Amino acid sequence: MQEALERVFADLVLGAEPTPSALLELCRRHALGQEDTLALADSFERLLVYRELVRGNLREAIQLSIPRSMARLGPLFDEYFARFLQERAPSSHYLRDVTSELLDFCLPLWRSDPRVPTYLGDLARHESLHIEVSALPAPARDHVAAPLSLDQAVDLAPALRLMHYRHAVHELPEAESDRSEPPAREVGLLVYRSPEHDVRYLELSPLAHGIVERLLQQQPLAHAIQGAAAGAETPLTEAVLEGAARLLADLAERGVVRGPKPAPASWPAA
Repeated sequence: MQEALERVFADLVLGAEPTPSALLELCRRHALGQEDTLALADSFERLLVYRELVRGNLREAIQLSIPRSMARLGPLFDEYFARFLQERAPSSHYLRDVTSELLDFCLPLWRSDPRVPTYLGDLARHESLHIEVSALPAPARDHVAAPLSLDQAVDLAPALRLMHYRHAVHELPEAESDRSEPPAREVGLLVYRSPEHDVRYLELSPLAHGIVERLLQQQPLAHAIQGAAAGAETPLTEAVLEGAARLLADLAERGVVRGPKPAPASWPAA
């Protein structure tokens, strides 16, 4: 009986706007007992208040995470928010996870919806990273990165996300009222949490992005540099090696690079 009641409440809160007759149909569909059905019917107005409170809490959590994206979507956001609740619904008990689940649902749909600006998915994902990365563990303030080794992988701080955008959404003004469009260009961005607990952003060149991407795959440092250079169709020159060294030194100062760690056994020596 408890399970049936929970299913009725879930459909009531997450589904389409209910009516008294729709509530009775929900109770019948989920085989709720007559006594409980009558009790719910008598409390219909209070159930509507409960529905709005739950949906409002979810919407407010998303508003805190992607306010500029929601402002640019306008009423279209409410359409997709309702679809998300009805067709998928949040699976996490944490409000901070609702935005990422919403975006996982919406981004494929937005790409085929001409009403949604082409850059909107990049902007929403970019905005959402602030809360996401804020919740991840950060390196200790007094940590000193150990010297790296070419034949070992690199220990990277866990509080980071490596992003690739098709639009320079990180350059947009912070004002929610802004409606300017970002330049359409490929962007590699490292989003990380500093030892001072600040979320920071570092735009990377294609070569630097390729190195960090491979380091996240636990490739040995030499393999990561060689693979990134090949991927960027850049000869592995002394200048490239010096640039890689400067990148790693910079990331160490930022608390992103923590030191060497053993590479997976499947990787041959460089």
